[in-house]
Amino acid sequence: MLVHTLFVLLAWMQPLFAAEITVIHAGWLLAVPGAPPAAQQSIVIENGRVTRVTNGFLDPARLGNVDTEVRLIDLSTEFVLPGLFDAHVHLASSPGPGMLIEPVTESEADLALIAAAHARQTLQAGFTTVVDLGAVGIPGHENAIFGVRDAVRKGFLAGPRVLSAGTPISATSQSRAPGFRAEVQQVMDGRAVCDGADDCRRAVRHQVSRGSDIITFFNTGSLLSANPVEQAMSDEEMRAIVDTAHSLGRKVIADGHHAAGIAAAIRAGADVIDSAHLYDDNTFRLLGDDVFFQSHIYAIVQALGEDFESLHQGLWGWLPDSILLRFLAIRKRPFAMLEAYRHGVKNLVYASDAGVYPWGENAGDFVEFVQRGMSEADAIQTATVNAARMLGLDQELGSIEVGKIADLIATSASPLEDIGELTRVRFVMRDGIVFKLK
Repeated sequence: MLVHTLFVLLAWMQPLFAAEITVIHAGWLLAVPGAPPAAQQSIVIENGRVTRVTNGFLDPARLGNVDTEVRLIDLSTEFVLPGLFDAHVHLASSPGPGMLIEPVTESEADLALIAAAHARQTLQAGFTTVVDLGAVGIPGHENAIFGVRDAVRKGFLAGPRVLSAGTPISATSQSRAPGFRAEVQQVMDGRAVCDGADDCRRAVRHQVSRGSDIITFFNTGSLLSANPVEQAMSDEEMRAIVDTAHSLGRKVIADGHHAAGIAAAIRAGADVIDSAHLYDDNTFRLLGDDVFFQSHIYAIVQALGEDFESLHQGLWGWLPDSILLRFLAIRKRPFAMLEAYRHGVKNLVYASDAGVYPWGENAGDFVEFVQRGMSEADAIQTATVNAARMLGLDQELGSIEVGKIADLIATSASPLEDIGELTRVRFVMRDGIVFKLK
């Protein structure tokens, strides 16, 4: 109850305006990423959905009647495209030495307010849908994220549409939680920890009953541990997680780094492979045409220096050298996302791991993708049409078409020519409501 009552304090985060009918004049419109943009387009929006997309600039006076409010948004010099997705964020996290323990020391109310502030920054950056991949065993964390999700959905809070994994499912000793003393560990929530197939089925059902929109599990050990295991669960345990989640209508993300655990998750039927920094020659062949793939770059680049001499010159420079050297080795090899791209993997999805670098910089991976060889058009698809397909939301989101939810952003120039424009978003609309207008 405490979390929900807090949202009455957040009136300052409310949207700018909504209208019965909104007409947008777009100088350029990328309605369906992957197709060419069109010049001088009009978009008509009613009740939060696109009802018309047409050539030329419509006269709003010709729409509606005397009892209907019609609002014109003039983006006739701007480039308009669908709202962006980020399929891997941690809304209650902030970078710094305390990020591993602060979620334990902060109250549920604190976590909710922190997540609410980060949600607002994320929306202002142009991301209208995110997937929060949760935290492990932290009291109140699930309630805080579920509360933010529900507050956004009800219109109490300005933020992106949130899909929450709640708590990731893990095997005993593979939860990626800090190593607390035994008496502290006893008060941590271990209901998402499972051992054996039947117990893993229970853990999935528990997460769904708690309110998880999507299921994630740790298929490998953590890069922050001294000796991360390459496969953290048995094949049988992974299959039990996937089968149970699918039977309950949930997509499954396998979050791990090592090739062996990735291969096992693919065999088990996971819908999405996440992170995968320590891929091998077979990883991308195993993905096939059905499995989605997401991995971040910007978070690694910001975490540490680019060589041994500058190792500690990054946001994670406080970590031990042994851990930083592991990340440096990842930084020096081809990044997984670009290696998948070079192997022709089509189902690539934008997933930044936001929460381990400053909020508001969520679009940093776009620049990294293009600098390392991905086309601007393909980079945009990862955060629009591809992400919508991955989440099963492609009938509602991911493009600007008649009947779809009106999630739109605008930049002053074309991101198809300068992907850096996505770091300078000037206009944001989610569900037909304007949240940013420069």
